[in-house]
Amino acid sequence: MCRFLRQNCVRSQRKICSMPNRTHCCLNRRSAMKKKNLIFSAVGVGLLAAAMVGGFVHFQKQHTDRFLKVGIAVYDLEDPYIQTLTDAIRSQLKDKTIDGREIIYDVFDASGSAVTQNTQLYEILQQEYDVILWNPVSPTNVVGILEDAQEQDVPVILFNREPAKADLEEQDNVWYVGTEAKEAGNMQGEMLIQAWNTCEMDKNRNGMLDYILVEGEQAHTDVINRTDAFLQTASAALPLNQLHVISADWARTSALREMQNLSAEETTEVEAVICSNDSMALGVADFYAKQKLPLPVIIGINGIQDMQDAIDAGVIYGTVDLNVPEQAKTIFAIIQGYFDAGAEMPKEKVCYLPQSPYTK
Repeated sequence: MCRFLRQNCVRSQRKICSMPNRTHCCLNRRSAMKKKNLIFSAVGVGLLAAAMVGGFVHFQKQHTDRFLKVGIAVYDLEDPYIQTLTDAIRSQLKDKTIDGREIIYDVFDASGSAVTQNTQLYEILQQEYDVILWNPVSPTNVVGILEDAQEQDVPVILFNREPAKADLEEQDNVWYVGTEAKEAGNMQGEMLIQAWNTCEMDKNRNGMLDYILVEGEQAHTDVINRTDAFLQTASAALPLNQLHVISADWARTSALREMQNLSAEETTEVEAVICSNDSMALGVADFYAKQKLPLPVIIGINGIQDMQDAIDAGVIYGTVDLNVPEQAKTIFAIIQGYFDAGAEMPKEKVCYLPQSPYTK
């Protein structure tokens, strides 16, 4: 549960030292400057109410500035899912206003570097953005930035990579928007059960379902929760036999490379490959296409377009669609509720959006 009790405090004017590799740009300004880590900015002229799930409470913040500046800090735009989600957020902000203020948004790409992202976030605070949308590189290390943002009276909406709930509860005006990792893992397990019951999967006739796990970052909370939930659901109904666990850092090319490092016996005997995201699932499919081997059942998580196309074509069995449009709408609705006197806010600090299995 969350409390929306705000202190009437004046934004701190404490000086933040200038950070290296400053990245800033705005499309409606006199000149657009390209920097390494800054990707896009845009100006909006109208804001529509966005649908929210759950209950609401009214909230208000007074501003008289002409522009409402939104800083979007993302973990890595080379990740197709992050690119898709960022594009959806940009679409929600584009050509919109809130309470008469035109929206300006800037996207900062950390390229997978926590150090780079911290530099960008302090630059966002130094430049007095009105709100931060944050897809953290390191979800376990968010407290320092959240404290600095609260000191400067800047609301923060984290998305996609979930921090500890305790970190959210310690600060005012902080939210998380995403999907529940355990639910996604459960859906993967249910899809595998469905495949086992409807397909001829036991190729070697050993009475077991021989499978490989392809995970993202080691010790990442989402990876752990997705994998644990998958195993709990699938093992309750299936005779599982784990052949291997590989870590491919969320990337398609890494998954292809790691599959190439396995023995021929493992890659030919495996009957299912369960992946923590779609990019790695597509990398597994790339391996089998390159080797001209029969495909095992491959299941991912995200619902990116390339994955849906592969499923529709019968190449990959299924994925979990994380409902990107509703995530973007929810993020937008929180911004609107915070800055618009007549809008509403969700009662919860953690906003989980519904997700669904996607199969042919």
